[in-house]
Amino acid sequence: MMKKRIYKFFLFTSITLLIFNCSKGDEDFSNNDRDVKEEVPEEEETFNYTSANKYNLNIIYFIPKGSEKRVDAHRRISEILLQGQEFYKKNMMHYGFGEKTFSMLTDNVKKRVKITFLEGSQNESAYPYNGGGNIMKGEIENYFKNKSLKIESDHYLVITPVGDPKNNDTPYYGLGKWCFATDYDDMDIKHLGGNSDSSTLATTYIGGLLHELGHGLNLPHNKEKVSELADIKYGTCLMGSGNYTYGSKPTFMSEASCAILNNNQIFDNINKKYYTGATGSIEDLKATYEQGNFIISGKIEANVAVNNISIYHDPADDNANYDAVSWSTKVATDNTFSISMPIAELHKKGDIPYVLRLLLNHVSGDITNVSYSYKFLNGEPVIDFGTKNYKSRDKWTIDSFSSEEYNALAIEAIDNNKDTFWHSCWTGTCSSASYPHFVTIDTHENITVEGFSFLQRKTLSRSIKDIEIHVSDDNKTYRKLGSYTLENINTTQNFKATASFRYFKFKAISAYDKDRFAALAEVYCF
Repeated sequence: MMKKRIYKFFLFTSITLLIFNCSKGDEDFSNNDRDVKEEVPEEEETFNYTSANKYNLNIIYFIPKGSEKRVDAHRRISEILLQGQEFYKKNMMHYGFGEKTFSMLTDNVKKRVKITFLEGSQNESAYPYNGGGNIMKGEIENYFKNKSLKIESDHYLVITPVGDPKNNDTPYYGLGKWCFATDYDDMDIKHLGGNSDSSTLATTYIGGLLHELGHGLNLPHNKEKVSELADIKYGTCLMGSGNYTYGSKPTFMSEASCAILNNNQIFDNINKKYYTGATGSIEDLKATYEQGNFIISGKIEANVAVNNISIYHDPADDNANYDAVSWSTKVATDNTFSISMPIAELHKKGDIPYVLRLLLNHVSGDITNVSYSYKFLNGEPVIDFGTKNYKSRDKWTIDSFSSEEYNALAIEAIDNNKDTFWHSCWTGTCSSASYPHFVTIDTHENITVEGFSFLQRKTLSRSIKDIEIHVSDDNKTYRKLGSYTLENINTTQNFKATASFRYFKFKAISAYDKDRFAALAEVYCF
């Protein structure tokens, strides 16, 4: 059934918001007894906003106290978002996901979208780039709560007016399912595609708004493949550096991004529950490099179905993921998947480390992130991850340990349960226990192994960074096999180390958080 609503849009509506239980400097905004101020509009126009969908994007135009809404903002922002809506739809259709795009409450006759214009409780300086997004978010949530207004979905786009788009300290990023962008007087789609300064700014900030909207719709960064960059049908990924090409040069969305959007609450538009906290994992993962192709396959185990996997190859030689090249693959009805990815499509193939991220796209819109590490050596990927032929641990016992927490025992590092973990003691009389930590395991037989595998705690809390492996035949004399560095990822990591022994000891040397505690979910031999 078509949802129909009549709204009155004020060409200038000034609404004062209050922050509850928050403070900035010496200011106190915790007075819950003050009423929200709503001024009489200077001019009034009636719009007929409708949507055929249950869930719609919440669009907030957030005006800091003392600032002004930019000229003709409702028309300009509406046209930008309506054009962006078509851009997203075109890409979804291209990859076979249908005529899906982000839904908005829209007056289809007047070509306007519903925007809530709010005035903040503080001046512009109180909403800086660093931290200002969360402050705005709190005020907006309080406003909707206090006014008992209907929230259209879990996704919010917040736009703030600025005088100079290039020189301001205003939030401009994604923050969970919220995203923040700016508006200035000349930000207009009519300037897209030209060679003037106005056109360059329009591409940057209109493309930037749609890029940040992608983050607010659950999308990570990604770069186009080598072949896509050279193809005029594709060009530059919006979720890469597409904010510098949108509307002026070929710009597109990757299939990996569209696979995520396919299950998004305001794209899917099915009357069901979204973002339920679904979780999943990959079992029997196989990974090989054959004839120039990076091949992976496996089986999904999840409490809510997964219909697609978005795959990102991210060079780990920097702290950003703008250069992550992506693929997507469907999950079969038996929950298996397989994909072959030519490494010729990667831009970086020097001797650098990579992180491979597999985003499991649940039909509820939830995303489970499973990560692995590998590296390039002499132009080819060295793949050490994947399921190994692990030695049986049925007879294994814990011989000794440096310390353990009462509810995170050392035995839980070999209990074949990825949700449990050993944790060094952090309460009571042993709370001062610090690095190095160790656990010694008795296999109760002489075994020959090709290597060891470790799994960090699922939450990555107290992740171990540097680790040593020592082995012994008699539990008296130990010999060190080697020192290794674990990645701060929550998938099994394999290390080659051939040896024969009965006892082995893993010794944790340092932590990623540089604190004194250690935790480990599982340890295996293969």
